[in-house]
Amino acid sequence: MSEIAPFRSVSSEKLSEQISRQLLERIIAGSYKPGDLLPPERDLATVFGVSRVVVREGLNSLVSKGILTVRQGRGTTVNPIKDWNTLDPEVLMLLHGDQVFDKLIQFRRILEPELAALAAQNITQEELEELHAFSDLPDTDTVEDHVERDTTFHLIIARATQNPVLLIVLTSVSELLRESRRRTFAVPNELAKARDWHLVLYEAISRRDPAAARQAMLTHLSQVESGLKKYNTLYP
Repeated sequence: MSEIAPFRSVSSEKLSEQISRQLLERIIAGSYKPGDLLPPERDLATVFGVSRVVVREGLNSLVSKGILTVRQGRGTTVNPIKDWNTLDPEVLMLLHGDQVFDKLIQFRRILEPELAALAAQNITQEELEELHAFSDLPDTDTVEDHVERDTTFHLIIARATQNPVLLIVLTSVSELLRESRRRTFAVPNELAKARDWHLVLYEAISRRDPAAARQAMLTHLSQVESGLKKYNTLYP
């Protein structure tokens, strides 16, 4: 096994998330194997330069993902991979790397064009107004604002199908979609392209034209795929 770099101290916001991410990286790299005990909270707190409360929050995050088990008086152990929540975006990305975004695009191509077509048939006037409100991605917003507006835009389309099962399916990958959007919007000009395609989608759905809505979503997803490839080139 290649040599693993030491843990890095953390100093910015969301410390517990940084700690859980570093621990998960170590577990996936094999530094801690299934059945192994993690260092005690007090030792991790010293290494990371944070309080035990923050360390505990980070550990609890991994417990919630099925990666760790905490037993009173026995410490914290690593669970077998079969017990992990492999639908968790962070776990997926660390297990499969950037390939997970290729799989996500494949998933979206199967699902979202039909969501758009169904939305064009079934959308209510109230939903149409809501879709229009979220179609824009203002330049004055932050990247996280753009991510949330884009996420909401696509969820409105799913809701407008009037099929709650389809909405549940899309919602199940929301966090992975958010990370995909963060990457896409980090690429110059991709935000403007997304804004343009939101407008095309909105207009097709507002005309109640399922075929046009389906094609607009397919083309939009090709633009997203191109943006992700550019991200990988810019930030290898």
